[in-house]
Amino acid sequence: MPQLSTVKNALQSTVKKDRLLNAIFAGGKTILVSFARTLYALWLQVTGLMFVMFTVMAASALVAQYHKDHFADRKRLWVTAASLIVFLWFTLVSFRRANKTMKAKAR
Repeated sequence: MPQLSTVKNALQSTVKKDRLLNAIFAGGKTILVSFARTLYALWLQVTGLMFVMFTVMAASALVAQYHKDHFADRKRLWVTAASLIVFLWFTLVSFRRANKTMKAKAR
């Protein structure tokens, strides 16, 4: 009978160690996911800010082109307008994704 109690004690200590390791891994995973989401949201906001700057530059180029020759160069007008639209779209998408990421973090 002493063998049965020894096996039982060894099994209980193994289960306790497994619970501790599982708790440590679960906590580490939670912290890692939280940091990753925060850094991803920061990345999206920084890229959104860069696209805001590009959008402002494209808009100012359009205004300067209008004041210079009232859009006489049609090719430059369309290229500048297209870049303005694309940068504006990227700006909106980037900030929307950052907002979704931060809302998902709050859950």
